[in-house]
Amino acid sequence: MQHNERNEVRKSNQLIEARYRLTLGEQRLILHLCSLIHSSDKDFKSYEIRVKDFAKMFALEKRNNIYKAVENAAKELAGKRLDISRDGKEIYVSWLSYVEYVEGSGIVKVEFHRSLKPYLLQLQEYGNFTKYQVNHVVSFKSQYSIRLYELLKQKAFTAEKRKFSRCFEIESFRSILGIAVNEYEVFSNLRRKVIEPAIEEVSEYTDLEITDVHYGKTGRKVTDITFEVEIRQADEIQALQLEMEEEPSKEQPHPLVERLINLGFAVETAQRYKTKYGTKRIERNIAYTLAKQQEGAVKDIPAYLNMAIKEDMGGGWEVAKTKAVEEKTQQQTVSNQREKQAELAHLQKMAEMAGVPLETLLPKQPKGGN
Repeated sequence: MQHNERNEVRKSNQLIEARYRLTLGEQRLILHLCSLIHSSDKDFKSYEIRVKDFAKMFALEKRNNIYKAVENAAKELAGKRLDISRDGKEIYVSWLSYVEYVEGSGIVKVEFHRSLKPYLLQLQEYGNFTKYQVNHVVSFKSQYSIRLYELLKQKAFTAEKRKFSRCFEIESFRSILGIAVNEYEVFSNLRRKVIEPAIEEVSEYTDLEITDVHYGKTGRKVTDITFEVEIRQADEIQALQLEMEEEPSKEQPHPLVERLINLGFAVETAQRYKTKYGTKRIERNIAYTLAKQQEGAVKDIPAYLNMAIKEDMGGGWEVAKTKAVEEKTQQQTVSNQREKQAELAHLQKMAEMAGVPLETLLPKQPKGGN
């Protein structure tokens, strides 16, 4: 069986915008299968998923029961469908039409459902498709990160000076991600559980960095969301890949990493932030966040500290704090000088009234020596 040498995923934009919901394991399986399709393929094949290759791709070699997990994901996909309804037509498509697993073989044989052909095959002939490297998404831990990345990547061709934006109505966004009406009904929960983890992972691991997010409101209700995105340059992507490939340290965590963990950060994020932002920047923003907490301005320390570190909010605060100390010191010096001058003037007046030299009223200086 041929393998796609570049490990590219190609999907029609209709498939990217289809309404469905898969677990992270199921999405990984689909990605692996998509990476096995060549742009020249005219028909689907009976694809063999070698569990060892799958585990290596997604760094799951140490996971227990990985063989069973892949088998179960394939079985579940055989019974799941996606909604590609458009132009007034209701269209539902199945993911897989065939799954076979031979116990002890380490291989799962699967076939895409033939109805997916227009969305995965011969895409270069029709245009209107999106492609990307699998290695950008292999480290994702949120099931929504892959969907958000694909939805943003779909619009990357519109970028000017490597920047672009994409806006979704909240209800449409929820529908595409397969989030039911009764799930995350309170927007703050949707934002905390779905949107923010996906934003962080897309920005951390991929060629896209989400630089800002705007939430549009109608009255008090959030009705739309806009992602501001910047496409990373080749050297930035390479640096990201090198960082991801580094072996994790077997030594004790750095004290600063431990402190971030104690303040609610994930281990991986704490380690990455120390490398990316440096000790001094993190320390001043921890101090800034804790000071704001004491003032009653901070309720969610991890979220606030995360923003503070990224924007270096503690930088200006530290400068202002240093300036305030310097000004206080300067004021104290001036005050001391005025007091001495006033005391000297008083002694001068006393000396004149007594008809004695000023020196006789001045405090005696201690003599040197024994």
